[in-house]
Amino acid sequence: RHKGGTPCAAPHRVLSRLQARAPRSAGLQGPPPRCAQILQCVAMLHSLLPVTVLSMAVGNAPRNVAMRSAKSVSPVMGLESMPGGYALGGTFDPLGFAEKGDLIWLREAEIKHGRLSMLAVVGYIANDLGIHFPGPQYAGVSSLAAHDVMVKSGNMSLLLAAVVVCEVLHSCLIFPQMSKGWEAGYDPGNFGLDPFKMTNDRQRTAELKNGRLAMLAFSGLVTQAALTGGGFPYTG
Repeated sequence: RHKGGTPCAAPHRVLSRLQARAPRSAGLQGPPPRCAQILQCVAMLHSLLPVTVLSMAVGNAPRNVAMRSAKSVSPVMGLESMPGGYALGGTFDPLGFAEKGDLIWLREAEIKHGRLSMLAVVGYIANDLGIHFPGPQYAGVSSLAAHDVMVKSGNMSLLLAAVVVCEVLHSCLIFPQMSKGWEAGYDPGNFGLDPFKMTNDRQRTAELKNGRLAMLAFSGLVTQAALTGGGFPYTG
């Protein structure tokens, strides 16, 4: 940081120097396109890091980014038109999250955490049923004890590295949208990965509802496993 408290612009200076030093002959302008894109992404993440840390600290969606987004483009979708609603008469938002944060950002986070929770429930139970990676270091390790065992063996570092890569790639997609305004028709959680052509309104709603259930289920699953100390079905 500078003395004034503003973020250091080192990535931006690197990009500027590369562009200034690059040969101008033969129609070349600045560094290679792929290199420039990577540096721009790093600079963007570097400049947005304080906003991200602040938003994590307060536990809400980044409000300053959301305000800029709301001013730059019209809302992509309203709460009433979003899939995943329940037949309760109107919308169900007792804490007023739709009014406090970026609605599209919140839906993106809900879908992301729901998908992770669905995978976590399946993986947690599968490991306790004896389905795990080959190797003696994984044999007989329960899901409840797996965290401490993997930290001691060093395997947790590989997992964290994979998570970091996924988070950086996701951030490169989301942060430009949040800073410049959501594109018209932006579909939260849609990365264009649908090899079996299963995407439709019914499947979108089913994914949301099963993801919500999985978030609650995983919390209960870990709690029950800790209280009983046994394996599946965690009845003691």
